[in-house]
Amino acid sequence: MDRDRLLQRAELLRQQRRLKDAEREVGIVLQSDPEDVEALIILGHCKIDGRQYTEAITILKQCLQYESNKDYVFYLLSFAYYHNNDNVSALSYLNEAISLFPFNPGYFALAAHIHLENRNTQKALELADAGLQIDAENVACLNVRSSVLFKLNKKEEAYDTINEALSIDPENYSTHAIYGWHYLEKGKHIEAEQHFRESLRLNPEYAYAKQGYKLALKSKFIFYRWLLQGNIWMAKQDKKVRMGLIFGLWLLVSAMNTTSIYRPFVEVVIALYILIVIFSWLGSSLANLYLLATPHGHYILSHTEKWSARMVGICLALSLPFFLRYYFIDSDYIIIPSVIAGLAICFNEINFPIHPYQVKGRELFIHFIITIGIVGCIISLFSLVIGFGVALSFALLLMVYIWTGTLRNKLL
Repeated sequence: MDRDRLLQRAELLRQQRRLKDAEREVGIVLQSDPEDVEALIILGHCKIDGRQYTEAITILKQCLQYESNKDYVFYLLSFAYYHNNDNVSALSYLNEAISLFPFNPGYFALAAHIHLENRNTQKALELADAGLQIDAENVACLNVRSSVLFKLNKKEEAYDTINEALSIDPENYSTHAIYGWHYLEKGKHIEAEQHFRESLRLNPEYAYAKQGYKLALKSKFIFYRWLLQGNIWMAKQDKKVRMGLIFGLWLLVSAMNTTSIYRPFVEVVIALYILIVIFSWLGSSLANLYLLATPHGHYILSHTEKWSARMVGICLALSLPFFLRYYFIDSDYIIIPSVIAGLAICFNEINFPIHPYQVKGRELFIHFIITIGIVGCIISLFSLVIGFGVALSFALLLMVYIWTGTLRNKLL
């Protein structure tokens, strides 16, 4: 057995995305020597490329048992932990990698990216600059630096940086995605769509570009565009500012309600607030419903997004004839259309396909609310008095769900 030949072939297969073939070649080496660190590194890298991050972490930690001074192993562990949504562990291992070998700009680029996600922009900028001191043309460092500068509102310097990255590597999918997100934040969804499309042409599996491309397409739906801009603006604010806006609005309404001159405006403010909250929950699904009617929608939307959009559309369509009956025939029939419209919000929160025995937490709560709503609609067909009581319970539970969810999202 030629170990070196097998490992070279395995690495080539991994780079060609033939992961199963690469793992088979590595397996031959590991059968002879289970402690072969180079083989384990390739195997761990294969698991990362296959998005099997937990398995990758187990394999790479095994590498450290046999050789504890491999900086690249620490880097791969950091990368796996980052994609496993554990930024604390990712930074810990990345710091080890940098301390062992402080001359790889890629290490600094990843560290800067993680600090940027953690909203530590100054540290992220320092790390990106440190990577560029090692290699002034490192595109990964230029990309994260431009992202930081955009966040710091240093637009001229940010444009210079990202344009430099594009001039060095015009076909870098990450650079195009960053440009797309910048345009999306500015509300220029057409330009954003062009850059996301180019990014996905270069790397069809790039999740960051997929997410942005989906938002850019949905932004053609004007109401969703407003919602997205509001969410982006809110996300840029400090946690204290977001908390102040939420409770400040409540205090403002309370103060207006105690003053007779402003009291007529209170109902308008409350109605607008309820509409904004409802649309913040339904806006995405309504935009997805719009996307389902376009050629790209069926390819870009997930299974859950497709079914959530369909169920929201069905609920709103079913509620319409009952609302018409309420306005033109029988005013007692407001219960049924209100509950059905409320069910649209509920189905917006469901993961499809539904596994009723596996749900827990907030999802279990929303399943319970849906059950109450459906029961309320059925009972209302036979007894409006009892149906009203059930519908009231449904409405209260739904408001609790919406308010707690809105509060949690704004404060995170």
